[in-house]
Amino acid sequence: MNFYFAPMESITMYPLRNIHKDMFSGSVSKYYSPFVTAVKSKHFKNREKNDLLPVHNKPFFEEQDSSLVVQIMSGNSETFLWAAKEIAQLGYKELNLNLGCPASTVVNRHKGAGLLADPDYLDSMLSDIFEAKENTPELKDIDISLKTRLGITDESESARLMEIYAKYPITELTVHARVKDDFYKNAPRLDAFCNSIKRYRECGGKAPICYNGNIFSKKDYENTLSFMEKEGVADEVSSMMLGRGILENPALARELTGGETLSATELKDYLTSLYAGYEEYIPEDRNVIFKLLEHWAFIHTHFENCDKYLKAIRKARSKGEYLAAVRNIFASCNFI
Repeated sequence: MNFYFAPMESITMYPLRNIHKDMFSGSVSKYYSPFVTAVKSKHFKNREKNDLLPVHNKPFFEEQDSSLVVQIMSGNSETFLWAAKEIAQLGYKELNLNLGCPASTVVNRHKGAGLLADPDYLDSMLSDIFEAKENTPELKDIDISLKTRLGITDESESARLMEIYAKYPITELTVHARVKDDFYKNAPRLDAFCNSIKRYRECGGKAPICYNGNIFSKKDYENTLSFMEKEGVADEVSSMMLGRGILENPALARELTGGETLSATELKDYLTSLYAGYEEYIPEDRNVIFKLLEHWAFIHTHFENCDKYLKAIRKARSKGEYLAAVRNIFASCNFI
């Protein structure tokens, strides 16, 4: 089983990707950038451009490593193809079309999971993309993968979606086992996920399958795999995408393959490296701390009875205050 680091807006930026790849080398097969938005004016935000520059992603480019995948948010083939050509020129080998983001600001613009509401339009959009890909020299050798949900409101919508996806030469299909209206709540719809994979294969779909949804521990992984085995689709799933679980436990992919569990020392080194990485491009201590607090929202689960110490981290206004608060939580709380 391969494990992927999911794209998460504003969090999985290049400092995190580079540091994680260096510290947990080999445990993650692919890293996904937060989505870049393809807009009609045909320009990327400075933050998006900086995140993709090869000079900021040296661990992936110096070794000719193609494990960094750029995810594109687009509502039509024209802007997707423009963005695809721009990104391909930077040296990336795989692009991923986001069909899963449930945020209202995205869905209302007919992007992300919003595209699932109109299967006929989505079919036409994919047709245009793959036809153009074959006739565009810059894109001919670029892999295009999809990340989707099971539908908008009802998992039965997945049957039509799988029929559409099976028509195109996508290189991988990642299925988040929820509908758009689930957002990130409720248990993953494993029954519907398995049925969708069967439908995809019945329709002639050949792409490798990646599962996404609520893998936080080895038990979650084993239970999910066991369910897939009972439904007869385990052999069809070659990868699992880890999102919130790997933010909570950066060693999760390693642990799922029987490797060592995360240690307190390792987590402390990881957080120290993250601070240094963010400090290089984010001005002012407080802004760096705000970025680290996005990680502490997940990582604090490793510490017992940590509310008082976590509050001190949140209240820190300078690098010195923050580092002292971090030392206190490691020194005073049981690490679990």
